[in-house]
Parts: sequence; structure tokens; C-alpha cells
Amino acid sequence: MGIPINEEHFLILNFADDQAVFAQDSFDMEFMLRRLYTQYREWGLEVSLEKTEYLVLNSDAKFDILIDDKAEIQQVDTFKYVGAIVDKNGIGGIEIKQRIQNARRVYHSPLNSIWWDKHINIKHKKHIGQTMVESVLCYGSMIWALREEDKRRIMAVEMDYLRRSARVSRLQRVRNEEIKNRTSAQETVIQRIKKRGLRWFGHLMRMEDTRWPKRVFK
Repeated sequence: MGIPINEEHFLILNFADDQAVFAQDSFDMEFMLRRLYTQYREWGLEVSLEKTEYLVLNSDAKFDILIDDKAEIQQVDTFKYVGAIVDKNGIGGIEIKQRIQNARRVYHSPLNSIWWDKHINIKHKKHIGQTMVESVLCYGSMIWALREEDKRRIMAVEMDYLRRSARVSRLQRVRNEEIKNRTSAQETVIQRIKKRGLRWFGHLMRMEDTRWPKRVFK
């Protein structure tokens, strides 16, 4: 049961009041969920079956998971866990698209008047962008595997708030390089994402060999 890693099995991830269960097939998944459900009831705890979902990774297979004769677990194409959207390919395209949409909402609505304010220093505007926009845009980015299309769309978010910070509309047809020069923004958001990935990799390599993140990586 679970996912075999060397001589052990990876079964469960716990976070706050949520629990993620891992299995190789539908039979193991159903057995593990039934055992958990029964055990929790013996401890006086209730599992919210309405909120319980399962996702099949790297496959389009569909099957039923029954906890008892009356309760069936819903299969989904995506779900959110610890703030990130997981799909059948793991954490990737759908999560990145959602991050971009969320970041655009931040700089379009509450911050739009700040970008165009001529009394606010460009340096301060850039700091606001990196603090408030990029914190939303780049959440969890240290583990992203970026395609060229993803990089282009992420860069477009950065250039949009930088262009507004310089108080230059698209109709003025000022090149991106000129905008970067005006805002002293030579390091790009993609470069900062790469730095986050390297910091996470260094953190991973410094972990004890018994830690699951390092064991899974190896």
C-alpha cells in the first residue's frame, strides 16, 4: 500500500486538519480510506465525506471509491491542497495560470491608482509590486517546471505593473527594455523565481537523509 520508495512506503501527508492519502490503485485507495474512516469513528472523530475527494495522477482513468454502501468519494480533475492547485500532472500549468490571474486582480483593482500616481517614487512602486503582486504570483514557484509560454505570461504580469509605475500606457509604444531602464528593473521576475528554486534545492540538500522530501527527491 502507498507509494513504494526504496524499502518503505509513502502513505499519508498530514497538514492541520487535512490528510492526503496516497495509493497505487483504486483497490488500495478504497481499503485505506475505509480503514481510516472506521478508525476515526472509533476515536470519536467524523470525516467530512462531502469534502473528501480523490484525484488520479498521470492517467485519465475513472473509478468508484466506496466508503460504505451509502457513501461514495467524488473524483475530481483538480483540487487545492496547502494553497496550491494539484491536477493529474501534479503542480504545474493550471496552478501557474491561477497564480497569474490572482496577481492581475491585485494590481488591477486595489493598486491601480498607486501605479499612476506621479507623487509616489518609482522605487517605492516597484517595491510595492514585488511585495504585493509577486508574493501572490510566485507562491510555491520554487518547485515549478516552467515552460517558455509560462515564462512569457509571468513576465507580462511584471511588465504590466512596471509600465504603469512608469506612467506609460501601451498606446505610447515604449519598448519593454526602456521601461526596465526607467524603473531600474534589470533583474526579472523569472530570475527571482530561479533564485527561489535554488534556495529550496539548497534547503532540500541540507535536510537529514531520513526526511521524506529528500528521500522522494533521491
